Amino acid sequence: MKNYKLFIRSMKVMGKRMYLYLGAIFVMSVTFSMFSIMSSLLMKSVVDIAQVGEYQKLAGTIIVIVVVGVVSLLIYRIATIRYNVEAKRVYGVLSEAVLEVEMRLPYSYYEKHHSGEIISKILYDLAKMGDIYGSRLRRVVMPFIQVVVFLIPMFLLSWQLTLCLVGVNAIMMGLEMMMLNPMHKVSTELSAINTKMTSRLSDLLQGMEQVRMYASGYKTIDEFKTQNHCYAKKSNKMILYSACLESGGKGFELLCSLVFLVVGIYFVEKGYTTLGALTAIYTMYGVFSFQFLQMGRYIPELVGCLVNAKNIFDFLDEAREPQNWYTDSFAKEKYIKKEFAITINSVTFSYDGENAVLQNFSLQVKSGECVAITGASGCGKTTLSKLLLGLYPLDGGTIIINGLDIKECHLTALRKQIAYVPQEPYLFNGSIEENIRMGRPDATEEEIIKAAKQANAHEFIIQLSQGYQTKVGERGNNLSGGQRQRIAIARAILKDSPIILMDEATSALDNESEQLVNDALKNLQRQKTIVMIAHRPSTIQLADRVCCMEEETSAYQ
Repeated sequence: MKNYKLFIRSMKVMGKRMYLYLGAIFVMSVTFSMFSIMSSLLMKSVVDIAQVGEYQKLAGTIIVIVVVGVVSLLIYRIATIRYNVEAKRVYGVLSEAVLEVEMRLPYSYYEKHHSGEIISKILYDLAKMGDIYGSRLRRVVMPFIQVVVFLIPMFLLSWQLTLCLVGVNAIMMGLEMMMLNPMHKVSTELSAINTKMTSRLSDLLQGMEQVRMYASGYKTIDEFKTQNHCYAKKSNKMILYSACLESGGKGFELLCSLVFLVVGIYFVEKGYTTLGALTAIYTMYGVFSFQFLQMGRYIPELVGCLVNAKNIFDFLDEAREPQNWYTDSFAKEKYIKKEFAITINSVTFSYDGENAVLQNFSLQVKSGECVAITGASGCGKTTLSKLLLGLYPLDGGTIIINGLDIKECHLTALRKQIAYVPQEPYLFNGSIEENIRMGRPDATEEEIIKAAKQANAHEFIIQLSQGYQTKVGERGNNLSGGQRQRIAIARAILKDSPIILMDEATSALDNESEQLVNDALKNLQRQKTIVMIAHRPSTIQLADRVCCMEEETSAYQ
């Protein structure tokens, strides 16, 4: 996407408030310039009056100029406040938009992309894009407007001298613009390196045990260090470019001042301008030249931030998970008591469109029945659970959940029918009560305790130092595997869905923890329809019926 298109889209993010934002920058530019112009005109008046000796005019002139200058400063301050408010508001809008996309991306996106890549977009690209609104655009637009405002009185005072000064500054600005492509390239490289660094850091933090125990862990550390060194080199290059712009601008300011003095004295001697006008132009020229050169310095930096904006827009343009994979019209969203809670008929599915994971698979589960699904690794057990949850669309066949055909119902309605307990349940870094309450946010304390008792979790919870308020730690690391699993079951129970889907819920547990989880499942039998993906004999024995998935086809069982 071209830079100007990225810029236009960045502005459209603000909606109608874009005019408030740009208007504030315009007012800031004009009022700030007016204050400097008033100071310059004051100098001109003093010099002109001193030459002719009409000192009685000095007091009135000073009062008018001071009043205009003070009013300009007040308006400038008001516009600055509005500018900052709008800049922070649009950053909040962008943050919410990114979060909304994260929540609505298809499940396949998270299986194909590293979590560090997404974190990088939030922590790096989004922050850099926010700089467009917070400073970078202002630093480009304000100098341009101020240059235009300064040019008006300068041309009126001496158009010949002003024209010469503009030409000299234009040469320097052209030299500065030569840095545009190099800074764009470095910004792109820095964003890519930051993504890799964040991914490696995420791997290190989440796999700390493996990092310490296996040689490949040290390789991951080395990869992070390598990327870090590369980032430092590219950052140094960016700093070098910025320093060149800064030092070049300072050096050129001195050169321009010398040119101004030589040309100005010449024009006064030739009668093209007066000494008072020369004094006024000189006092304005310092600010004019600085602002003129600022445009050449900050345009490359703005373009660099547009690189990050492109990454954000690419992310925002990712296809969202639809409300339904198949249709825009939805079945009535209500629970219908049926003889069969789940009907799977001739389902076919492939992740890549070529290699079928499920081929003409069929299964019926009665309401209140407990069914164990078994089979060899790779036969599609976990894939089946993903299809039941509506995480992927079917390639062929039908799935009906409590009378709702997943091809016709809203995905939210489908997922209300099922409480899911994965093999490794995720616990958020909060209290036990908060983690259970996620099943139903409006649940009372009594309902939470009741669910915990049904999940065989209440006894161990009350023995903890803070009971239900005990912090579980990141990913629940303060608890054992069996305790985490029972809290996850309590969460599923509290959701109060008619179907509970468990994917290898006991496969990683010791015998004692497995027994406690199995006891919890016994408490739920006949109350809920339970589908268990399992391979442990003790868990399979709980089922009313066992469905053994073959690698190609399963018939009604």
